Amino acid sequence: MRRLPYLKLFLLLFLSLTLYYVYNYTINYHKSNKNLSANVKVIDKSPKNLDKDIIDRIVISFVVCEIRFNESLNVIKSVLLFTKTPVHFVIFTDELLRLQFNDTLTRWKSIVNNQLDFELHKIEFPKAHEEDWLNLFSKCAAQRLFIPKLITHIDAMIYVDTDTLFLGPADELWHTFTKMNSSQISAMTLEDDNPNISWYPRFAKHPFYGKYGLNSGVMLMNLTRMRDFGWVDYVTPIMLKWKLYIPWGDQDIINIIFHYHPRAVHVLSCRYNYRSDQCMYGDACADASRRGVLALHGSRGAFHGHKQPAFQAIYKAINEYEIGKDPMTVLTKMDQYLTEAPQSLCGNFKDAFLKVPVEVLTKKYTKPDR
Repeated sequence: MRRLPYLKLFLLLFLSLTLYYVYNYTINYHKSNKNLSANVKVIDKSPKNLDKDIIDRIVISFVVCEIRFNESLNVIKSVLLFTKTPVHFVIFTDELLRLQFNDTLTRWKSIVNNQLDFELHKIEFPKAHEEDWLNLFSKCAAQRLFIPKLITHIDAMIYVDTDTLFLGPADELWHTFTKMNSSQISAMTLEDDNPNISWYPRFAKHPFYGKYGLNSGVMLMNLTRMRDFGWVDYVTPIMLKWKLYIPWGDQDIINIIFHYHPRAVHVLSCRYNYRSDQCMYGDACADASRRGVLALHGSRGAFHGHKQPAFQAIYKAINEYEIGKDPMTVLTKMDQYLTEAPQSLCGNFKDAFLKVPVEVLTKKYTKPDR
């Protein structure tokens, strides 16, 4: 019977300790949530110009070295043809091409009434592994991985490979920034959504995004969030670890990053990065067939040579266009060259290639009846 007071004392002590633990846990939990909310506010920096319904300007960037000068000019031509909003180009290139870009774009700028603006930057890689970076995949293509650190005065941009042509207003793609949630730092299309076609599930020897991997030929970059994410800190360790297993260079590094951070990427429709894979095996991009192609990506040399005559027809029409001339001639030539092109599976989707150009150019340049 004398043990009963000890039992009561033990129970009282146990209850007191439990209440103390619960109290401290509650206090710390609220403090932790408060700190987490503060961190989210820092990470969730949204560039000011992305929240507007009316876009002041669109920023587009690409990297070019040595032989792709003319191809990259066609990127700019295609944007100016279909986009009314002022466009600011951020171009990374070698010393020789910088002079050519400056001469050509200064002349074009005067013709298009300042719809075009640009800045030119030298190729700049970390000195410790400069040769590795310069020769990863194609010459200086990996420069794009370092843009968040090199271009700190710009909040966001659309990055494109130089073998990309816009067939509609860049505004539509730019508006995607407003659709990205607070955790997403970038937006891209899938490499392909068919495991029998997509390169990554069949051949990749490194981690990649999701089931099919990403194609980075068109890449929306929220640079503010990428800097907060610590993007540039990831790329060199990944390159050093996987450099013997990444044949697509910078695109493979991007896939490795988003393999481990899948919530950080927003997946775009295939019509924003339409490649021959979307049509050479049948209709693999229903959205483009329904709404039209907005950005055409001539990967694997589709704009050159004779393997993809439909892609070559579109490229030829834009290549022949002279800034300041009647844009409707481009539409006429697109239709003509597609009609004259040899029969091909991609050529069967002529309507998908022409749908957006017809809608935009007719609306943008046709004079009203008087």
